[in-house]
Amino acid sequence: MKNFIIIAFMLFSIGKIDANQPTTKSFTFVLTHLENIKLKTSARFIAGDSNRWVLDLRNGSKITYTITGRVGNNPMCGLTAKDNLGDVCAICISKLSGDNVEIELKYSTKTFRYYGYLQR
Repeated sequence: MKNFIIIAFMLFSIGKIDANQPTTKSFTFVLTHLENIKLKTSARFIAGDSNRWVLDLRNGSKITYTITGRVGNNPMCGLTAKDNLGDVCAICISKLSGDNVEIELKYSTKTFRYYGYLQR
């Protein structure tokens, strides 16, 4: 009986730990164009439930965006962020047709519009 109680407690504890783990959902977008210019190497933009999003330019450069605020109820648009270079920008990911997307990174002096698709 004592062994049964110990095993039951352990199973309950393991189940409790798994239930308390936050499930984070992230999305990877493959970026093929900057404005209307085709990128030589497709970039990757990883976004999701966490407050750290990453633009991997796949040339050795990565820009990490820490989400600092949200405006509205769209989880992928109306975001303010600070990048690892210390610059503040607004981020908006807009669905186009099918899995195609536009990702806008708007800084105070420049706006970057990437086009690509959701990687499945």
